[in-house]
Amino acid sequence: MRVLALARQDLRLTLRDRSSIFWIFIAPLLWVYMFGFISRSTPTRIGLLVVEQQSSALADRLVDLLRAENFEVTVVPPGGLAPAGKDAPPRSVTIPAGFEESIAARRHVALDLKEAERASAEGTFAAEIALHRAIVRLLAGEALGPMPPAEDALRVRSSWAVERAIPSGYHQSIPGNLVMFVLISTMTYGAGLLVTERKKGILQRLATSPLTRGEILAGKAFGRAAIASVQVGVFLLIGFAVFRIDWGRSPVGLVAVLGLFVLTAAAMGLLSGSWFKSAEAASGMGIVLVLAMSALGGCWWPAEVVPDWLRLAGYAFPTAWAMRGLHELISWGGGLGDVLVPCGILALFGLGAGLLATRLLRREV
Repeated sequence: MRVLALARQDLRLTLRDRSSIFWIFIAPLLWVYMFGFISRSTPTRIGLLVVEQQSSALADRLVDLLRAENFEVTVVPPGGLAPAGKDAPPRSVTIPAGFEESIAARRHVALDLKEAERASAEGTFAAEIALHRAIVRLLAGEALGPMPPAEDALRVRSSWAVERAIPSGYHQSIPGNLVMFVLISTMTYGAGLLVTERKKGILQRLATSPLTRGEILAGKAFGRAAIASVQVGVFLLIGFAVFRIDWGRSPVGLVAVLGLFVLTAAAMGLLSGSWFKSAEAASGMGIVLVLAMSALGGCWWPAEVVPDWLRLAGYAFPTAWAMRGLHELISWGGGLGDVLVPCGILALFGLGAGLLATRLLRREV
């Protein structure tokens, strides 16, 4: 109970600071929205020029089906001039004269798909697949009646066993900002409060109280953990109630990752508070370190978009392991077994920081 009382007092002192109210409760919402908006994924539309050698209802229907396949379609009517230069789409398909009559008579028809030199191979491959889908839908509509794409009764949901989708939007910004702000709260406010207590001799006075050295150290560690837990709670609430993201199918895995990261952040805050000689130095260096770890650890952008050497360098920090564990659950549908390695590494980070902080604080407690 005495340990919890110390932790509760540290949390109360932190929340009394007006600036901490902004950084713990208001800034996360602003940062999540900003980063989520910037990193949101938008559907890629493929540029396609459609040249109609003869107008017909069937040719117009094929154009509509191509637009439904996410093409940015530019139509050149019979006798019209195709865009040239930079305005020309990288790919073009020609619908020949007599297209409707040939389909009605079940005769062979060739649609000529051409690509410009600047066209990407991936885009052309996607164009070929989408063009085949549009043709199949067109022929099926002729045989069975119109089949609007929006009314499809059968849909295919694909998944890849090797490559994982790169996290984007709020599925990237909420976990990333959660990790960053938890460290900010512990390595600035939590560390600064501990430095102040050291300078004012509060820790030495506590050492003369009935509290044991272990209770004092545990109380200070749990105080930083309480600050971090409040920050985590804010992000869970924002993610669930405001941005409606799915936190994954494994509540146990989520609790394990977040719990161990909270303890790691608390240990790092304790280490920062025991290392620096002034609250200003602890807060200033703390924010610099957190920003560096956040950038390298994949909090600002997905780790999958940076070079391999930079992604590997990020694993030298707990931020990268926390992000890996959260993405395993939130972005890639993993379970508890998928986050055991990140959890184990976070535990090692927390244990190392905690032991070093305890050794430094023993001189003053």
